[in-house]
Amino acid sequence: MEKTKIVKLLLTTLPVSFAIGFSALIYFSYQDFVNPKHVYGRWIEIGTPQYNTEVLELGENKVLRNERFIATHFEFDGKKIYITTGEGTFVYQIVGTFKSPQLKRLQPNSPPQRFVKEGYEDTISEEGGGAKNRRAALSEHFGS
Repeated sequence: MEKTKIVKLLLTTLPVSFAIGFSALIYFSYQDFVNPKHVYGRWIEIGTPQYNTEVLELGENKVLRNERFIATHFEFDGKKIYITTGEGTFVYQIVGTFKSPQLKRLQPNSPPQRFVKEGYEDTISEEGGGAKNRRAALSEHFGS
């Protein structure tokens, strides 16, 4: 009789323990996923001339654009960054890979902007940008 009680107790507590452990793992993984520490740092615009490159810096208590303070905070949901300033709300989406983290500005959508995290500039190709392709197409069109 004593053995059956122990077996029943184990059969009920083990699945409950595994469920609690798995739930905790999912919860803490999600909290790490949406932690803004993943987007802290300097983001450098790509596809623009060096003299006109924008730098976006995201920190715990600051948002800077070209070394100028634009906001005290931003919101990050794991995929998108929302920055509210006096000019309106700017929305950036995380794109790229772990080896080449990038941001794409969604709002306002014109002019299009893409950024790469500082330190990963060598992971992108500057060849064949949109402006270069347009110039080549125009040159070919008017050259013939």
